[in-house]
Amino acid sequence: MANTNNPHSFLWEKTDQSGAVKLKRGKTVSNTTLKVGDPLSIVGGLIKLAGATSTALYGFAAEAVTGVVGTRNSVAFIPAADGYIFSGQHLSTLNLTAGYLGKRAGVIVNTNGKCGINAAATTSVLQILGLKPGSAWGTYAQLMVAVVRSSYAGSIR
Repeated sequence: MANTNNPHSFLWEKTDQSGAVKLKRGKTVSNTTLKVGDPLSIVGGLIKLAGATSTALYGFAAEAVTGVVGTRNSVAFIPAADGYIFSGQHLSTLNLTAGYLGKRAGVIVNTNGKCGINAAATTSVLQILGLKPGSAWGTYAQLMVAVVRSSYAGSIR
């Protein structure tokens, strides 16, 4: 089965612990626009869109906000907490196989709400846990991942 190239940023899927997802709120850096599922980092106590070279993730946006110059918006986010499992699409034509299970990956970031996973990245902020149900190994696979380098909770694994 071929996977469609249709990135959607990151979705919270489940927790490997009991309970539901816990949302937090924080203030953004001035003029920061975020889409639901965007990976986040934190600088000086303020939230911003994570970059492809980010060495830790703070969480993922749970709501969209539109940046305004000189304004720090309040945003709900899902923290990069131990036990939280997210899904996202691998955004390159690299042919992923089951050999990638347990490997580390980074994020591919853009400003249109279509961020995803990069298994070739050296930042290693995510760990590949498996395929999202309904996806297949190969190009543009939908993956289940955990954050392993968190600026919210510290290094997790």
